[in-house]
Amino acid sequence: MQVELGKMRRCGTGFALAALATCTASVLGAQMPGTPTLQNAWASPGLVGAANYSGGDGSVYAAAVAWASATARFQLSGGIGARSLSGGGGSKTVYGVRAAIPLGGATSAIGFGVFAGVGGGQAATGDTVSSNTQIPIGAAVGWRHAIGATRGFSVYATPTYLYLTGGTKAGGVARLGLGVDLGMTKSIGATVGAEFGGTRSAGLGGPTGTLYGIGVSYAFGRR
Repeated sequence: MQVELGKMRRCGTGFALAALATCTASVLGAQMPGTPTLQNAWASPGLVGAANYSGGDGSVYAAAVAWASATARFQLSGGIGARSLSGGGGSKTVYGVRAAIPLGGATSAIGFGVFAGVGGGQAATGDTVSSNTQIPIGAAVGWRHAIGATRGFSVYATPTYLYLTGGTKAGGVARLGLGVDLGMTKSIGATVGAEFGGTRSAGLGGPTGTLYGIGVSYAFGRR
């Protein structure tokens, strides 16, 4: 996830008038199949790592990293994990990458962003193994609030058009992700979120229902 699997946000940033600070994190699903597409409207310069779990369409255990430029106006994330579907067949490797352009101001409480990515891998159900690739294009809108000097939270929505290839037929679906990021310290954050909307049958590949995810992230370096 996308469990988009976490991106640590800027810590110690004062909001206008309130002079408050916020530090939130977001799961780095990086667009792996089986994970919800969650993208916040802010990024923090530097490198972040995350561990994620996603469910709803089988289960995905994944690790991911994200890097943002010094200006926090460009973010690149990538992840890899193991996915298992109900019905057996064993786990298969899934992977994904995503590029995002956060448009939220450093001290703004409301922000926007845009992103695009690609993910893929195999999925096994019983004796059937299918491979598919998914390409999301979407936007993000979020609101954040500080709690004290080093903690905070944000809530955000991620409308996405997801184009899928593989299975027996290519096609696209519109989906919506809703997420909550929690900044617990200057370096540690957590995310919970879900994605729902258009679906495809299991034989075609792609989401078959609601996806959900949780994750924990750590921002490397001094904050």
